[in-house]
Amino acid sequence: MLVHRWKNPLVLGDCRIRIVVGSPEEAINWLIHEPDQSTAKWRRAWKACRAVIEGRLSAEDARSAVQLAAAR
Repeated sequence: MLVHRWKNPLVLGDCRIRIVVGSPEEAINWLIHEPDQSTAKWRRAWKACRAVIEGRLSAEDARSAVQLAAAR
């Protein structure tokens, strides 16, 4: 599997935990463990990361979708 790195990794979390996500592949791993998988933001981030892995989208384009999904 090819790894598509982001220029600047996303730092997710709150005061209790900090998660650093640096690629769409890592974002998919994080998305799998999110409890709100039925939301539109989650589905948009999932589809964007899958599109990067399949070569249909640039890695930086998926970064914003993941960032929106992480915002609560």
